[in-house]
Amino acid sequence: MKNWFRNIVFLNLLFAGNILLSQDIEEVVKAPWVTANGGLTMSHIGNLSTDSSFSQQPYSFYLSGNLNTQFFDVIDMPVSFSYTNNEIDGSLPQPFNRFSMSPSYKWIKTYMGYTSMNFSPYTLSGHEFLGGGVELTPEKKIKFSAMYGRLNKAVEPDTLGTQPYYKRMGGGFKADYYHEKFDFSVNIFKAEDIKNSLTTNRDDSLFVKPKDNISGSAMMRFRIYSNLTIMAEYALSFMNQDIAMADSIDGKSNIVFDNRGDISQYDAYKTSIRQSLKIGTIGATYERVSPNYTTLGAYYFNNDFENITADFSTNIIPKVNLAMNVGYQRDDLNNQETTNSKRLIYSVNSNISASKKLSVTGSVSNVQTYIHIRDIYEQITQTNQYQNLDTLSFTQLNFTSFANINYVLQSNKQTNQNLNAGITYQQASEVQSDDSRFIGNQIYNGMLSYQYTLIPIKFNISSTVNYNYNKMPEMDMKVLSINLSTRKTFIEKINASLATTYSNSADTINIINIRLAGGYIWLERHNFNLSLSMVNNINGVYNTIQYGVNFTYSYMFNCNLKRENKEFKFEGDF
Repeated sequence: MKNWFRNIVFLNLLFAGNILLSQDIEEVVKAPWVTANGGLTMSHIGNLSTDSSFSQQPYSFYLSGNLNTQFFDVIDMPVSFSYTNNEIDGSLPQPFNRFSMSPSYKWIKTYMGYTSMNFSPYTLSGHEFLGGGVELTPEKKIKFSAMYGRLNKAVEPDTLGTQPYYKRMGGGFKADYYHEKFDFSVNIFKAEDIKNSLTTNRDDSLFVKPKDNISGSAMMRFRIYSNLTIMAEYALSFMNQDIAMADSIDGKSNIVFDNRGDISQYDAYKTSIRQSLKIGTIGATYERVSPNYTTLGAYYFNNDFENITADFSTNIIPKVNLAMNVGYQRDDLNNQETTNSKRLIYSVNSNISASKKLSVTGSVSNVQTYIHIRDIYEQITQTNQYQNLDTLSFTQLNFTSFANINYVLQSNKQTNQNLNAGITYQQASEVQSDDSRFIGNQIYNGMLSYQYTLIPIKFNISSTVNYNYNKMPEMDMKVLSINLSTRKTFIEKINASLATTYSNSADTINIINIRLAGGYIWLERHNFNLSLSMVNNINGVYNTIQYGVNFTYSYMFNCNLKRENKEFKFEGDF
């Protein structure tokens, strides 16, 4: 696989060189030889707490930057990086410190460093890797993509219960063909754990096993008429659950995939039809994913389900946009589970612009998906934007309803006044056919906010009341938060803000969060921001205070180098 990827990179450079020679020399000479712009941001964060069990580091810094360079107005080379001295703990074996660049020339685009690519939802879908990739689009009808790199780094288990991971390498390619009447796409993705990347005894029954996976899919889309489209995709995934065990089995392994040992085969397919009408768009979709379908090219995957849905969207009524989706869903496709469920799935979304001042949005949905539910406690106690980077609380959400009303009380050259209210209900659960009781969480959230702005003096004040009720099988949690914040801009380069939040939970836990921030812009390129925060947590048993300080400096620049009258001329804003 490594030799194959090197060949791809070699062909990429070869094509780039041939095209550069054929480029109009006169246009290249007239263009700036080098054009560059970018920026640098550094944050210094200090934390101090009266709580002896406080786990955050007393000092940490985060450094990030980006540089976009263009040569002769034809070759682009963006570069980005990030670094921190604060090791981010998380359930995914990926570091926060990273470096990436994406050079491109005309129809050639490359990926280097930490990056991600998408082939298909059933093969490679957004998984980050350290390596390289390429996308070739020699003409509008053809596109070729390839990648190879490290998907996971090796992580040894420890006494704290850290989930071990093997070093995992992966690669693949995708080919697309676009036509006036139809599109065609095919992709193959291969990933394999390196068996010797962990030193821990693999004979332990609780130890993670090294895996080998190859998956692929083919998709076709037909445009029968100008307003009728049919799409179909079929995917296969082969998984060897323990390639270490395969070494003890006699026989020869396949060159591409080790087909000895614990082998599983999965499939998935999806088809849809869509028709555009004068009153809107109507369509239908069928999707089936076999039980235990998985691929090493995706972080999360929902399997063992069958969906049949129909959707309709229209804006035939003035100022009203409406979209509806209804269907049937069932799981336990092979009748192997102790429980199963069958249900009607649906979603309705609407947006009403009643007048220039009043707008209403709402939605109701019970379509299964993955969503990140932010913990209200983490929000009100957070002292900086990096504090909860390792939060990965993904929950399968079964039902959501949402409504929001926005009303402009006043809007003129002097004053803006805005009132916003919203309510959300979420139900995250696992429903069983033989148990009618609710199993999971019910989350109710209500919000009311008011904003007032004096435009001539650039002064803004806002207040928000938020009520959150989380009903869980073991306990209930109620949180009332009141937030008041002000912001003022002085002489266009200096700004200051003050925010205060008071939260009460279970009548015994009181949290006061005060944030004071200020910013200064120097020479339009240098930005300095300083924020101070204090979180006072009183729960009836103990009283703790956490102090935080965050100083951030950011710098932006742009420059170019060109040749005029046989002399080089450098221009730039620094």
